[in-house]
Amino acid sequence: MLVKVPKESVEEFLDKLRERVYGYNTKIKDYGVYLKPYHIVYKKEKKYIYIGKYWYKIMKVNGKLKWIYLGRSKPIGEMPDPPSLVNFTIVMEGNTYILDERMLNKIVRHELLY
Repeated sequence: MLVKVPKESVEEFLDKLRERVYGYNTKIKDYGVYLKPYHIVYKKEKKYIYIGKYWYKIMKVNGKLKWIYLGRSKPIGEMPDPPSLVNFTIVMEGNTYILDERMLNKIVRHELLY
């Protein structure tokens, strides 16, 4: 079931989650791959936010940084697992975020929202 959540609450949660992903990327920097903290796609009148879903390798090409897509699964098995609560999608419609109720319960259990 989908649940509508106030914008302010979700943005606070997204900030905390981004911090976790940035911390994780700092921990795994020696592997040369990164978990993209968030990816935003606009489709029709909705905004889709994908959290910690895509893996990349960053390379310098002609003095510019280039992100090379590696996929959705952890590219190197011996790396530590990413933080919990990543690899999910949030939909924004107007000023309201729409989350799956199971994901919302998981977020509340981790005390990242409210």
